[in-house]
Amino acid sequence: MMAIPHTVIERESANLLPRMSEIIALANGEKEALGFLSHSAYEDAIKRKRLMAMLVSDAAEQPTVVGFILRSGVYPDACVQQVCVRQDWRRRGVASALVNALVSDLERVGFLTVKAKVASDLPHAQAFYERQGFEAAITKAGGRARGRTIIWRVRNLDTPHLFSDARNTPSFGLPKRFGSEAPFYTFDLNVFFDLVKERGRHESACALFGAALSHRIRLIIASEFIEELRRTSAGRSNDPILPMALQLPRLPPPVDPQTLDRLADEIHDLVFVQPNAAGANSPQARSDARHLAHSALSHVSGFITSDGALLAARDSLLEKVGVDVASLDELLALLPGEIIQQSQSVQSGQGFECREPTAAETTAYLQQAEVPASIIQEVSADGVGYPSIWRSAIWEGGGIVALVCLVRPAIVDGENRLLVHVDSGHLNRELYADYLLDTAMRQSINGGPTSIRMLHVPGQPTAIAHAKSHGFMSSGAGQDLTKAVIGQPLTRAKWDTLRHHLRRKMGLTLPTQWPDIQAEPWEITIGSSSEGSFALSPERFEDMFGPTLFLWPSREGVIVPIRRDYADELLGTNAQGRLSFIENRDASFLSQRAYVNTPRARGAMRPGLPILFYESSRDKGRSAIIAVGRIVDSVLATKDSVPEDAARRVVVDDVSDFSASDDILMTTFDNLMIFPNPVQLSTLKSIGAVGPNNLISATPLSHERLVQIIEAGWRQ
Repeated sequence: MMAIPHTVIERESANLLPRMSEIIALANGEKEALGFLSHSAYEDAIKRKRLMAMLVSDAAEQPTVVGFILRSGVYPDACVQQVCVRQDWRRRGVASALVNALVSDLERVGFLTVKAKVASDLPHAQAFYERQGFEAAITKAGGRARGRTIIWRVRNLDTPHLFSDARNTPSFGLPKRFGSEAPFYTFDLNVFFDLVKERGRHESACALFGAALSHRIRLIIASEFIEELRRTSAGRSNDPILPMALQLPRLPPPVDPQTLDRLADEIHDLVFVQPNAAGANSPQARSDARHLAHSALSHVSGFITSDGALLAARDSLLEKVGVDVASLDELLALLPGEIIQQSQSVQSGQGFECREPTAAETTAYLQQAEVPASIIQEVSADGVGYPSIWRSAIWEGGGIVALVCLVRPAIVDGENRLLVHVDSGHLNRELYADYLLDTAMRQSINGGPTSIRMLHVPGQPTAIAHAKSHGFMSSGAGQDLTKAVIGQPLTRAKWDTLRHHLRRKMGLTLPTQWPDIQAEPWEITIGSSSEGSFALSPERFEDMFGPTLFLWPSREGVIVPIRRDYADELLGTNAQGRLSFIENRDASFLSQRAYVNTPRARGAMRPGLPILFYESSRDKGRSAIIAVGRIVDSVLATKDSVPEDAARRVVVDDVSDFSASDDILMTTFDNLMIFPNPVQLSTLKSIGAVGPNNLISATPLSHERLVQIIEAGWRQ
């Protein structure tokens, strides 16, 4: 696939006036569709910045006009008056890029709608505007000379207005968790003793208190903590632990001591008496109940303990008392991992490269793009409570044409903040937005599931559309979009860990029991602390929380072979990276990619199935399953007529080698995840997963074997 020559959308009057003859010549060649405008009309449109043109150039030529768009209308309603593309540049996305650039400009300055008047006898034009989101509104008679019927089409813009909040749009409901205020956690004496007495969990306790010292969480004790410590220290003349504990920050005394006593009795009954737990009515049990009661009345984020009875009753405690009980390891799992700052490698595509921009380059690009100053400040420098900012940019022709910034939190329940900005008139804007969003989502996963808030930037219809296709949804307030990211397959064994993690970090609740999905409609009810509850199908769950795979009961899979050279580019599994001057095909940058194999495998390659990629030993391959994705669709195509969109999603030059017949099978997949621990052939043989063909062709997997492989690949 040939790289597209460098193009630019030109808006400046001083640069367009010298090219007016080119623009008028283009328009005069399409009078039947466009009608007639005078020389002065074009001059006036350019001076009033109502006309923009696409210029194309390469090293050997001066820039030339290959298309333009002209608008009219009165604020807040614009109208597309003319769109024209040079004959030899049609079907290359120029008209779509021009419309997208216009929409971006209009949204940025607050227009609400853009209209287009299209003659009913121009079916190609009608189809074009339909694809661009213009809906048919009214039909009117045209001029008497031609006797045409004119269809008015309207596209509503993504601009906040008086009735924005009244629109009936779904809300994901992730609570807004900005800022630097780390959550408060109380803890019991066992956690403290693990620290000061260097017991078996000493290292974990050190990590917990280290996180508190670095302000990622805040640790505080209940009054009962000191009282219990005094009882255990009775008779000791020089106990150094008590004076140390007296320096710890404490919860304020409860306003009503009687309420504390009553709640402590309820907790004791719930945790110890009802389940006939050992130690019921003991001083230790009563003390634990008072710890929890004081914590609940103070509305702390959680209580850290290693006590088995308290952990066993945590679901009931959360439901009836409102206090979250967590083990030391569970709390540590919530902490964002240490960020290791290192330079990004340069990844080259067809006519562009992707690399890390400096803070100065980031600021310059965003200022030129007229991004609000408050957003630029937010993503350009580390703020309090945010340890690092990850940035990546697409460079073309010596300048940035697309940019992503991910501000990563340090605190336990903080969220990642995301900015994605793409040159709205670029021919490759869809590819760049898709790649930057997908890469940012994977960067956000650092030690477990997380949440992302995508900051709203006016005039970014492409980025917003792709974000929604990646599972971002309305946040319930304002125009920011939010998403939860799991980042690994979900099995029955991981269900409890995941649901606790999502609740503590994002305020989302999953069902207590692993969903036993047997009958349709299949739905999972998810609760939100801010938006109530909503139901998702398992497939929609994967879209909303992806990349992930929900391995519900009876879900099967398929293993397919792949050579190492193809895997390196299609799956991105080359640990050493590619040389910067070697261009990757577009498939390496798309979230949906395609695998090519023989039509005989069609029965095994069903939409919705997990697809596991086995890297064969050929060409020094690893003889292991290295990645998994989800099949979107599988379609037959003849070798000499592969659809253009499908061809972009593969990394092979010649598809003829993949089938002995005239046809090939193109399998599109998404939700790609790389195995942390590649599952070796010996393991696959031991569980009976290699099939009769020894993994040289598509091999169906039962649910049980699928789960075994996934658990082996993600074993800690």
